[in-house]
Amino acid sequence: MKKKPLNQLEGSLDWLKNEIIKDKKELESKKLKFLGEIKKYKKEDIVSIKKTSEKLSLWQRIKKVLMG
Repeated sequence: MKKKPLNQLEGSLDWLKNEIIKDKKELESKKLKFLGEIKKYKKEDIVSIKKTSEKLSLWQRIKKVLMG
C-alpha cells in the first residue's frame, strides 16, 4: 500500500522521481535498440576505405604527411 503524501510538494516530488525512473528505462531500451541496429553494419559500410594502387612520389608522400 502506498503511503499518502503529506502535502502537494511531496506528491510532486514523488511524481518527478517516478518520471525520472521511467525516462531512464526508456533511454536504456532505446540505447539497446540503437546498438542492435548498428551491429548489423560492417565497418566498411560506414567508412569508405580508399586503396591507392599506384605508388606515391617522394613529394606526394611528404605533402600527405604534412597536410594530413
